[in-house]
Amino acid sequence: MDGPVSFFFKNKEVQWHCKHVQNLTMLFYENLPHEYQNVVNPVGLEYAAFLHDIGKLEISESILNKPGKLDDEEWKIMRTHPELGVKIIESLGLFDGITDWVLYHHERIDGKGYYKLKGPDIPLASRIIAITDTYSAITMKRPYEDAKTHEEAFRIIREVAGTQLDKELVDIFTSISKTVLEKCQPCT
Repeated sequence: MDGPVSFFFKNKEVQWHCKHVQNLTMLFYENLPHEYQNVVNPVGLEYAAFLHDIGKLEISESILNKPGKLDDEEWKIMRTHPELGVKIIESLGLFDGITDWVLYHHERIDGKGYYKLKGPDIPLASRIIAITDTYSAITMKRPYEDAKTHEEAFRIIREVAGTQLDKELVDIFTSISKTVLEKCQPCT
């Protein structure tokens, strides 16, 4: 999956993050109970995880790499990346069935996400990607914040379980060992 799609990513941090989320997502999928695995196509999930932030291609580098907090206007622009990603994916015509998963990866279980979907109305694949995306974002250095440790990431993820993230899925994800999760980091 690195070849045909990676040329889209001009920002190496975004590309690394997307590959990390893809690796984490597939590891997470392998650790899910069968009743979850039977709901999600793993090939589609793998592509959705890799492409979840492809809409950031349309976001200015000055916003993506801003060393401080985004202002209200910049944040409004950043929040469009899921919709922009869906447009890019649809234009490729290769990935049927994953656009909703990408669109809703910033939804919150409590209904306070980008599109206000709540709980089980959020596709399972989007809830899975939301957790791996959150873990990756917390544990990677960003222009405005240093990377946090695995332990800090698990603490933060557990704190938002039930409001931001699906608690049952968080319990499964946080049962995966640090050693195994660290193997998901892409080569630089």
